[in-house]
Amino acid sequence: MNIKTDFCLKPFNTFGIEVMSKSCAQITSSGDLFELFEAGELQKQEVLVIGEASNILFLTHFDGLVIMPLMRGKKVISENESEVILKVNAGEYWNSLVDYTVERNWWGIENLSLIPGKVGAAPIQNIGAYGTELKDVFESLEAFDMKKGEIVNFNNEECGFGYRNSIFKNEFRGRFVVLSVTLRLSKLSNPNLNYKAITDVFDGKKTTEISISEIRDAINKIRESKLPDPQKIKNAGSFFKNPVVESKTAEQLKTEYPEIPVYKISNTKSKLAAGWLIEQCGWKGKRIGDAGVHDKQALVLVNYGTATGKDIFDLSEKIKNSVLDKFGVELQREVLVV
Repeated sequence: MNIKTDFCLKPFNTFGIEVMSKSCAQITSSGDLFELFEAGELQKQEVLVIGEASNILFLTHFDGLVIMPLMRGKKVISENESEVILKVNAGEYWNSLVDYTVERNWWGIENLSLIPGKVGAAPIQNIGAYGTELKDVFESLEAFDMKKGEIVNFNNEECGFGYRNSIFKNEFRGRFVVLSVTLRLSKLSNPNLNYKAITDVFDGKKTTEISISEIRDAINKIRESKLPDPQKIKNAGSFFKNPVVESKTAEQLKTEYPEIPVYKISNTKSKLAAGWLIEQCGWKGKRIGDAGVHDKQALVLVNYGTATGKDIFDLSEKIKNSVLDKFGVELQREVLVV
């Protein structure tokens, strides 16, 4: 285990915010966590677990211990003619995992291609995109309990998955370090075309003729056309969640704004497109200093150079207030503010 003090986090957060942590432990096995627990390092200070910090906005220096799980490796637990159970260690890069499964024609996460970050962060956020969420293929995970100093297993139901949410973002926030994630993937062709942009790509083509690599490639092109590469323009992807409102509220908004995208998700709830709401308030492409809203996707806030975390946070507050004033809808941040 490698523990460093006064550790610079700028290369380890996709917003590129120049902040420091008091210390940082790079974990290569669960044994490292047991060692930290026995030494009292996990009890005497605030602890933050990050992969690539692709969903975090740092407002200031972190006066505590940052833990970076670096465990790599994948293992097939079981398989038959129709499915495979794959265990993946937390330090694997998510997009590399997608490519790995696509190469083997294992269906389930191809729609989640090009999402930045590592596997260990995926269940925390219940990552999702283009009609697919992690919970759809999630079997279980192993995690280290920093409070009790033991390894615990969680199944799908126990994780309390919701829209960009899980039990690890709520009552168990900051308590567990994910060690591995186990997925149930299909060996049978199963294209998920439940998203208009994907449907348009394959219009007129039979689903039985669509390969898993074609799905992945289509997703990549869609994402690259709308979302900035964090290596070129610092960002954390979608900054806000798409708001879920009462269907009655959505109907009222539809009457006043006929163009508003509305997606019914139940008999009583509907989802609105946060990007559309933000764009209607005039924020798309706007810039305040080096903090800005991307010119191709209003959901994405970016750091054009030397913006601080506070600069980006303040911009997000202005956006939230303007959407609330115009539509009466309160946006929630998808990123974790630290």
